[in-house]
Amino acid sequence: MNRSMSPYAFGTLLMIIGVLVLSPDSGVLRLIDGDPYVISLWRGFGICLVVWVFALIRSPSEFVRQLTTPSWLSLAIVSAFGFSSMAFVVGVAYLGAPTMLVFVSTTPLASAIASWLIFQERTDTPLLIAIIMGITGALIAGSGIPMDTPWEGFLAAGAVPILTGVGISLIRYFPGDTIWPLYGLSSLLVALGLCFALSSYQIPVGSEWYVILNACVIVPISFALITLAPKYLPAPEVGLYLLLETLIGPLIVWWLVGEAPREQDFLGGAILLTALIGLFAYRMRHFRLRNKARLL
Repeated sequence: MNRSMSPYAFGTLLMIIGVLVLSPDSGVLRLIDGDPYVISLWRGFGICLVVWVFALIRSPSEFVRQLTTPSWLSLAIVSAFGFSSMAFVVGVAYLGAPTMLVFVSTTPLASAIASWLIFQERTDTPLLIAIIMGITGALIAGSGIPMDTPWEGFLAAGAVPILTGVGISLIRYFPGDTIWPLYGLSSLLVALGLCFALSSYQIPVGSEWYVILNACVIVPISFALITLAPKYLPAPEVGLYLLLETLIGPLIVWWLVGEAPREQDFLGGAILLTALIGLFAYRMRHFRLRNKARLL
């Protein structure tokens, strides 16, 4: 961490860069336009390969330790992120990218509830206000979801924020600077499970490079950064910054595949952006005042 930056500012920087890298995720998935379970399979193998390379370069001993000393915490992290990744792919396939990103916007609420239930970590008033604003934006943006959407889509969409919120909360209490070995394992286990469940592994012809881009660049690099942030930010706040994808993602989807955001998406995104800017400004002002008081 840069010594001139506060832990909060450093965590925020990690989240912003991570989410910017992640933002094309849903758009690239729409370009692939294949069986969501087949895409999840290849995505799992790619993510595991790249994240494990990162982990081995950083610390071979930590890589071995995390994968050979299981605990309830590590097993829960692996399960949460593994199933969340697959559910996101299924949700994008059934609901469309803009609508799926609306569901993702409830992640901070799920993080706050998980942190409170599991670790008795309270959510302060400024963060609670920001979460309420984020949920409000999500409700506005999601008001046009078609009622004939298959039940698998709604199930996947609801699972993503819950599982991601739980996973983010658990990271804060995991002993170690990163969970990269565990995150890679979560992706690998999903891929192996799908190998036994699927009869065909065929990727749509012409989509191979999109799959490689998604599985080996976008997702592993973004989550390598995002999974560092809970060490510096409260779990619900990490979930709140993930909502930047709700603002940026639909614009990228619009550019890539012509799936235009609706007016509700822009309005909901504006409310979210206001919440994030206000929360960051409040936190940094509080940090400066606290440092000033220490110097007096």
